[in-house]
Amino acid sequence: MYKYSNSFSGNRLTTMPKNKNAYVRYLIIHSQIKRNKYKYGFPTLENLREELEDQGYNVSLSTIEKDLCFLKNERGAPIEYDRTQRCYRYTEEWEFDIPLSPEDVRMIRMLVHKLEIFGQAEEFRMLQESIDRLANQFNLMDQYPNDKINKYILFEYTKGFTGKHILSDIYEAIYNKKEIRFTHCRFESDQPTQRILRPYILKEHRNRWYVIGKENGSPKIFGLDRISNLAVTDNEFIQDPDFYDEIFRVLYDSVGVFAFGVKSQDVVLHFTEDEAPYIKSLPLHRSQQIIDDSETEGLTIKIHVKVTPEFIKDCILRFGDKVKVISPENLAAEVREVWERALRQA
Repeated sequence: MYKYSNSFSGNRLTTMPKNKNAYVRYLIIHSQIKRNKYKYGFPTLENLREELEDQGYNVSLSTIEKDLCFLKNERGAPIEYDRTQRCYRYTEEWEFDIPLSPEDVRMIRMLVHKLEIFGQAEEFRMLQESIDRLANQFNLMDQYPNDKINKYILFEYTKGFTGKHILSDIYEAIYNKKEIRFTHCRFESDQPTQRILRPYILKEHRNRWYVIGKENGSPKIFGLDRISNLAVTDNEFIQDPDFYDEIFRVLYDSVGVFAFGVKSQDVVLHFTEDEAPYIKSLPLHRSQQIIDDSETEGLTIKIHVKVTPEFIKDCILRFGDKVKVISPENLAAEVREVWERALRQA
């Protein structure tokens, strides 16, 4: 149990917290005091609570006071409370070191190894400096030399993908809740348009990156490869938690990203017996259910999904004559029409 008084310079905390979430909170509090980004340079108790909440830690003001007491009394942090501005600051330079258990070291070693692997993909090379600093600080990569990684794991990615250079800028805009301004040009149009977006999420799909957000209150999706002249504005906005829920609901029932405004429905598909093992080992969608499975008659599945052009292309047309749409009938008719047009053009 903690022992502390209402006075910030009161009794010392007598035990180390066993909750690992507490250490994450300490790091967040420490980073905010060091950043000097607030109105008076340093964070108030309410500023710290808001930052913790943004990062997924919903704690009371009294818990934050306990955390501050722990940093000051147990770790020797030179924290001073400014009663005039009601903020917390360091009186001198100080760094917070986290004690690592053998299990912590093992998990960090695995994490660094995985990040190192992702670093081989071009979109993730922006992580390389951070990966190197982490690896060098904890000497974690001795067991996984860089020259072995490329030998054991190969990634498929599009080397010429345009738009990767603005990934980090859009991520920073999302994190800092800033509007972005850019020029957008659709594939089917030569006329560029000027857009202002409140960005919420970056989404990767088939080696392309997309930003999902709100424009004039409506959901919008833009491919980063169609964006130019990006600028992160100084205009802050309040993120709508209901819109986050909507994004995840839409993506949950979707194949691809362009599915806003499309109603989800049940789709029944039949695959030939030679295609069945692949569909069972790698489901088309998370909602996939097997209705009938026969070694001689093939496989029939049902999925609950938003029927979009991406879904038709990725989950039906690419299988050619190895798949048949059982229902709904309007989808079966649409697929037949696609194949008939293709035959006429052959």
